[in-house]
Amino acid sequence: MKRILALLAALGFTFTLAAQQPVRDPSTAERVATPENLGAAAATTEGESGAEAVAAPGSDAGAQRPLRMKKTGTSTYFGYVSKYFYRSNPLMADGPLTQQKTAMWTNTFFAGMGLGAHEVGDSVITPYAGASWTVNDFIEGGLDSLNYNSTGAYAMLLAQYANGWSSRIGVNYFSDVETATDTQSYAEFNPNIGLMKAHSFPGFQAVIDLSAGLHRTNSDAVDSTTGAFITDDLDNWDVAAKLALHKQIGRVKVTPAYRLSYKSFSNGDNDGRNDINHDLGLDFDVRLGKGVSLTLGAKYSTRDSSGGFEPNTFDFENFDTGGGLSINARF
Repeated sequence: MKRILALLAALGFTFTLAAQQPVRDPSTAERVATPENLGAAAATTEGESGAEAVAAPGSDAGAQRPLRMKKTGTSTYFGYVSKYFYRSNPLMADGPLTQQKTAMWTNTFFAGMGLGAHEVGDSVITPYAGASWTVNDFIEGGLDSLNYNSTGAYAMLLAQYANGWSSRIGVNYFSDVETATDTQSYAEFNPNIGLMKAHSFPGFQAVIDLSAGLHRTNSDAVDSTTGAFITDDLDNWDVAAKLALHKQIGRVKVTPAYRLSYKSFSNGDNDGRNDINHDLGLDFDVRLGKGVSLTLGAKYSTRDSSGGFEPNTFDFENFDTGGGLSINARF
């Protein structure tokens, strides 16, 4: 009897420790495989005329400086981005804004290409493909067990029109691998569509980006109602709208931006769950030289979640602030 009681106590202690382990919510990670501003006109610098612009794949701290692409032929780009920033709520947990605050260090390597420009009617169509790899490290707060590496890839067709609009259709792939165990914890295929329009005003440029996509995930979970093991617990579709204002002041580009998104989930405990996300940010992009820039910025994010398995505790607030260095090249 004593042995049985000791075994039960040990098991209870083990389960308590497991319950106390921090858990990262993969649905909150920023996943930007496709350059965010494809189709937007680049600002005129160093005597160059406006041209098609491409941004490096984003990391958790925000979008990168645009890269100019050739108007004809195949354009190849590659680069490296290192960011160090403070995150107030790294687990994106419900409750106070500041929870287990930590510093994060992300290092992203990326590459891609545009496969020529093809005139079709009144539009110019360009196929694009690219990939990225990001190392995500939690520096403080005892969260180093959550360190992970992310792989992203995309293929896309971009159509640019004479009226300044552009449209796109493509598919993204993402995969997260936990550093401590070298195991994949999350993956998704994301077919998506989008519209973009850039408009110049005296002294600044406004860019609106509309998008919609389906997220087919590999995200293991156990259904609380049936006890069944499922691999697609985070499957969802989403729609989003983003407005960014770009103001060039010498070598510094100032970009306030706001993004609103809606997600609807359909599987497991998340069946019937709906999320509304708000992201408000401000970036200062300092051009240090050709292909080299320093970015300083801050972003406030919230999620308002409803539905799904009760109790739904997916609401959160988070604040990021920090900076990074990006090195870009093309040929």
